[in-house]
Amino acid sequence: MAPFVMRYCDDHGADERLNNDHRLALIRFREPVAAETDDPRQCVIPLPELGGTATAEIWISPSPVQVGRVSGVSYADNGEALFLQLQSDEYAPDALQPVTAIAYRRLFAVARAQGYPHLLRIWNYLPDINEEYGGLERYRAFCAGRRQVLDATLGEVETRLPAASAIGFPKSFAQVGEGMGEGLRLYALAGRDAGEQIENPRQISAFHYPPEYGPRSPSFSRAVLKHWGDGHYHLYISGTASVVGHASRHGNLLAQLDETLVNLDALLTEASRRAATPLQPALLRIYVRTDSDLAPLRERIVQAFGRAVPMVFLQGDVCRRELLIEIEGLAVSAAG
Repeated sequence: MAPFVMRYCDDHGADERLNNDHRLALIRFREPVAAETDDPRQCVIPLPELGGTATAEIWISPSPVQVGRVSGVSYADNGEALFLQLQSDEYAPDALQPVTAIAYRRLFAVARAQGYPHLLRIWNYLPDINEEYGGLERYRAFCAGRRQVLDATLGEVETRLPAASAIGFPKSFAQVGEGMGEGLRLYALAGRDAGEQIENPRQISAFHYPPEYGPRSPSFSRAVLKHWGDGHYHLYISGTASVVGHASRHGNLLAQLDETLVNLDALLTEASRRAATPLQPALLRIYVRTDSDLAPLRERIVQAFGRAVPMVFLQGDVCRRELLIEIEGLAVSAAG
């Protein structure tokens, strides 16, 4: 079987209802509070959830989990998969590139030291992602710091990139006290063996974007396909938006959503061909730039993927100013 399953559940009482020994990760979406637990398996993404619900994402392991913390990186290990997280308490608006490089070096070093050299999926959250300092947008500074470490760490880097997303949050939303992580927040999934990098035939690979998108291209794969054995496949889907080729498309939310869904369908088709088995979305995380009416968004997603797919809507800033929505998630095989 797969080494864990991802599920959404009601955040209220999640700690008490779930078997603590078999919890690989518990991810919440809300404003951090000063009394957060120091359990390495729990993390808070500082984005407001839309729709008046309170959702948690739980990664459940069939085997007991061991936890630890090294060099500021927390981790949970079930013998087959490793969950990691790192929070920077520094907010240096004009020094994001070196801060990112330091964080990524630590993340890779701890994963390798625990016996998991292959980063499969990385989630990046940073304050004020679209703001400019010194003439450079913070997302582009982040991309430069990330690529610096990837070039130094990965051989044949453009065929070994993890899936990823980068979403912005207002700095004020995370200012809850000293040591609560006002800066860059990373969490990641690592494996003992590599996954297969999947690119979208409708899009230029992000790492081949032209120079107009920054001094260093965004460095991630569109998805990573991981075979966990016995026909169990996970597809870790990167943040996907209304981009065709390398250009953003459409100026309104619903049109962008429709293009995004076409991109997701193309990605699933490509990954299913590689896996030689159909892959179906198992959960979706939808980032919307502004507080919007969710009913038409939800209905379009249901038309594309069916009513059975769990989804959560979060308010967050997409890495390009003109993009209003981004979708990421997990797809699985029938056995997964």
